Amino acid sequence: MKNTYICPGCKQEFIWDDSQDETVIKCPKCGVEMAAPAPLLPKGSEVGDYLIRERIGVGGMGEVYLAEQKSMKRPVALKILHEDLIRDKAYLERFYREVRILAQIEHPNVVRAIEAGYNGKVYYFSMTFIDGKDIKRLLDEGRQFPEKEAIWIASEIAHALKYAWEKHGILHRDIKPANIMLTNENEVKLMDLGISKKMKGEDVELTMAGMMVGSPQYVSPEQAKGLKDLDFRADMYSLGASLYHILTGSPPYPGENAMEVLAKHLDDPVPDPRNLRPSVSQATVDLIKMMMAKNKDNRFPDWDECIGMMEEIMDELSKPPAAPVGSAAPLKEPVKGQPAPAAAKKAAVSRKGLSPLVKIILYSVLLVIFLSGFIVMLRKGGEDAKRDKARKLYMEAVTFIENNPEPANFRKALVMFENVQKVGEPQYSAEASKAMDRILEKAEKIKARRNLDRQKRALEELKKKSYDFEQNGEYDKAIAFWENYQRNGEYAKAFEFEIRKAVDYLNRKKKSNEEGVE
Repeated sequence: MKNTYICPGCKQEFIWDDSQDETVIKCPKCGVEMAAPAPLLPKGSEVGDYLIRERIGVGGMGEVYLAEQKSMKRPVALKILHEDLIRDKAYLERFYREVRILAQIEHPNVVRAIEAGYNGKVYYFSMTFIDGKDIKRLLDEGRQFPEKEAIWIASEIAHALKYAWEKHGILHRDIKPANIMLTNENEVKLMDLGISKKMKGEDVELTMAGMMVGSPQYVSPEQAKGLKDLDFRADMYSLGASLYHILTGSPPYPGENAMEVLAKHLDDPVPDPRNLRPSVSQATVDLIKMMMAKNKDNRFPDWDECIGMMEEIMDELSKPPAAPVGSAAPLKEPVKGQPAPAAAKKAAVSRKGLSPLVKIILYSVLLVIFLSGFIVMLRKGGEDAKRDKARKLYMEAVTFIENNPEPANFRKALVMFENVQKVGEPQYSAEASKAMDRILEKAEKIKARRNLDRQKRALEELKKKSYDFEQNGEYDKAIAFWENYQRNGEYAKAFEFEIRKAVDYLNRKKKSNEEGVE
């Protein structure tokens, strides 16, 4: 069974076949040797209701085995906690929390938990066995994913993360290709909820403030800073980084060590996947840039919008490619055994002598043809020059907005694309128009989101002021305060329901107070 190891010399990951049962592992990249870790459980041993078949994975918390659940006669993945961790109550809590989180989630793209238990000195939990390979391993083996398939894989994981967040308030916090499985039935499964975090409801917080959680190659800027105020957009960033890796075969920010990689996540612009894979569509480039925006407020406001854009891209990629502009119709071949019209005409002319008048006419025709061709060449040269100028301006505009995706740069980008249109070259004018539409649409979304934020803050201020009146028993002032805002307030129309609800509440509270009823 092949497993992934990290070389102590070059710090790079590599795959090693544990089924060779060797005592020494040699890094294929730098040649450094290290001792092969012996499995915690030998083949054929039993843990509770499970018969160990072979080790299939090694992680920071423990080892994963392919086992048979004897009572159900089915294969399962059995996770065993490392012996040196079972004395730590925090690790044990994290171990059982993983089971509790998995037990809550019933989704076709998430691996299902079966049970957890303790047997002698072994803490374990079992989950559905997934017959397939993780995306990281497939990439390491040289597999190249078509753009549409890469988007589809990301959309399946996005659906799982949307469900986990919206139904259970759960973040994964370690989205990466190694945690995405592709089954032999071509199903996508999200793996390893070992460092997931429940953000809503009761939960034991095991992560200290200032401690980064996640894999450096894919971690969001807010996780890299060790912030505690995380939401679904942290997973969105990591999924965008994983999509970049799936498309290009390389993580977005390579580096010699973790600190160098984290610094790039914090400061460097989002790289363009077309630098490594030129065929990637502009829409997919925009998707990744939106998902990996440094400021989480500039990412998609919810999973629905993100998934919606993924589906639009897949629909567009499913369309047959358009015929090249200006492509010529196929030439008709002459019937076999029959001379071409021009050849027949030439033969007929050769059999007759040409009169002076006919010669003059022919020379005139030839002169017209020559002059027409010359004019066409001049015109074509002008069109080529126009196309080259339009292409140059268009690429400058695209490069600018890719390297400067912040809203403050939208106006300059629009002017640059307008300059492309002024050249008058149809193809690049159309592309510039599409780019401008995308920028304007993005600007409208940002504007709408900011307006909603302002409304939210305004409503909180109104409620705070009303609460102050209520605490002092000044119900009439509180009611008048809300009614005055309804007449003159900036967001009176948007807050109509909230105002009516607040006034009704205050009237009931006032009446209860007057009647001496609490």
